[in-house]
Amino acid sequence: MKVFKCKICQEGYLGDEAPTHCPFCGAHQPYMIEAKDFEIPEYTLTDVSRNNLEEALKLEVSNAEFYFCAASRSDNVADATMFKRLGKIESEHSSTIAKELKIPSPDISRDKDMCSDENVGNLAESHQREASAISHYTKFLGEATEGRINEVFKAIIEIENDHLSLTEGRF
Repeated sequence: MKVFKCKICQEGYLGDEAPTHCPFCGAHQPYMIEAKDFEIPEYTLTDVSRNNLEEALKLEVSNAEFYFCAASRSDNVADATMFKRLGKIESEHSSTIAKELKIPSPDISRDKDMCSDENVGNLAESHQREASAISHYTKFLGEATEGRINEVFKAIIEIENDHLSLTEGRF
């Protein structure tokens, strides 16, 4: 058995092989490396990257809260499970971004009334939220000059694209 670590969220995983996706943040397999090889390079955030990370943090917190709301209101077990898992992943993204900002992880409310009572409405909003996040993070990726921040935004864009595909043609 080996110990792996995600280069994005920095969480550990035990297994004979790296998982296809980080079980915590959803990063793709190339970001899962053996813990013995794990190292985050030193860097200084530019003001642009700091502002972009702060905006990304707000998006991830809002998306996590939306997904937890949608999970609690879904009348479909599969969709409720999907929304709950997406909420956990978006929460992990917010923690990852907080680490880059060197601030405490934000509280994610599970009591927010920010979703529809209709599953189809929540699927449509999920799709819109993921598309918006991808758009923002693509812009932020283009503005980042720090290698680490480029890597984080690139990975999160890939993950958000995975999320977007979950709702394709479902609303």
